Amino acid sequence: MSFSPIPSTTAAQDTAAHLESLAARLLTWGTRIAMVLILVGVLGMLASGVDPIKATAPGFSLAAIPGQIASLQPVGFLWAGLIVLVALPLGRVIVSGAGFLAAGDRRLALISALVILVIAISIVAALGLEG
Repeated sequence: MSFSPIPSTTAAQDTAAHLESLAARLLTWGTRIAMVLILVGVLGMLASGVDPIKATAPGFSLAAIPGQIASLQPVGFLWAGLIVLVALPLGRVIVSGAGFLAAGDRRLALISALVILVIAISIVAALGLEG
C-alpha cells in the first residue's frame, strides 16, 4: 500500500483562498446588511399604513437618502438596501482586483480593472441618459 503525501499549498493558492474568503465575507455581510435595510423600510411602510405591494415606486435621489434615513423615512431604508445589494458584485471585483494586484498577478488584476471600467462607463452612460 503506497501513501502519497498531501501536496503543500503554494503561495498563490494561499492568496487565492484568502481572496475567496474576503469576497465571501463581503458578499455575506453585504447581503445581510442590505436585507436588514430593506426589511426596516418595509416594516416602516407597514407601520405608517402603506401597503408595500400596492404603493407606487418612490422617486430616487441619492443625495436625499441620508436625510431620509436620519428622519426615519422608510423610502430611505429601501433605497439604501437596494444600493448596497446592487453594489455588492462591484465590491467583489474590487476586492479581487486588489488581491490579485497584491499577489503580483497582473493579468487578473488587469481583467478586474477592465470590469470596473466597464461598470463605471455603464453608470456614467445611465446617468447621462437620465438627465
